[in-house]
Amino acid sequence: MQKDDLNELFAAIAEQGVRWSVLASILKISDRNLRDWRSGKVTMPQAAYLKCLTTAKLKANKFKPVILNDYWHIEQAAKKGGYARLKLYGNLGTPEGRSKGGLASIKIHFLRGTNFKKLRTIVEPSISEDLTELMGILMGDGHLSEFQIKVTTNSITDIQHANFVKQLFVKQFNLPVALSFRKYENAVNVVVSSKNMVKFFNRLGMPLGNKIHNNISVPAWVMSKTKYQKAFLRGLFDTDGCIYLDKHVIKGKLYKHMGWTITSYAGKLIAGIIEILEGLGFNPTYRASQRSIYLRRQSEIKKYFTEIGTHNSKHLERYKKFCGEVPKWS
Repeated sequence: MQKDDLNELFAAIAEQGVRWSVLASILKISDRNLRDWRSGKVTMPQAAYLKCLTTAKLKANKFKPVILNDYWHIEQAAKKGGYARLKLYGNLGTPEGRSKGGLASIKIHFLRGTNFKKLRTIVEPSISEDLTELMGILMGDGHLSEFQIKVTTNSITDIQHANFVKQLFVKQFNLPVALSFRKYENAVNVVVSSKNMVKFFNRLGMPLGNKIHNNISVPAWVMSKTKYQKAFLRGLFDTDGCIYLDKHVIKGKLYKHMGWTITSYAGKLIAGIIEILEGLGFNPTYRASQRSIYLRRQSEIKKYFTEIGTHNSKHLERYKKFCGEVPKWS
């Protein structure tokens, strides 16, 4: 409404002896809101305008106010916000603008003390036996998502190995590593949050997402050196392998022997493990129905523990139980 029309409308209401506090109560608004309407600072809703006319005892056609569409102010506000953002951050459609905006955002989060996280940089380690063992562990019980690496194992029987894996990550990358225990499950996750580390292991041959669907295999670089083959095999066996009591009957007589096995549903990985074992002088057998590779000769199982070894105390204790001796490797 025009300023003169507003003055006439509210003067007519005053002539009816209606106090402003009473009018605010009738309109169900605050006294301050009413003052803004009277001064023309804020537009009033159509329903409130009609109530004011009734209170002033004026006819509906007395004034000719401009009726605005709902949300008429949004476009103007958006333009103002856009200009303000452009002034503060620059043109966000350019690399320079995005850079300026990102730096400004980081500064604001820092000043506010909010949990804004920058992408962690890592110092990529050189290929080593420790790194290769980590790769074997990931191929066994590991999983890569876009921002996180996770190794899941038994929180009761393998907690010592979970702590070993944690320290192995810390030793290689010097980043925070967490142990996360699953509620109501005998499981623990070794968790590292680092997009750059995920990319690093992905380049080494560990796929993101489902390992079996991605048909994991022994990376070519692992096959380049015998010490890498042994380290990779050790990491995989410590997560996906086991020592067990092998029972079989020959001519009615029961025989009990120690058995060694690795189980995997990834066909290419199985083929690679068999190739490594044969190249190291072992005689593995494979049972397709159980998706498992076996070492059955007692001398070869002892050879495995003395030449390749284990960092999983569960396997070491079972070996000692069956053999009554500690392998020299340990």
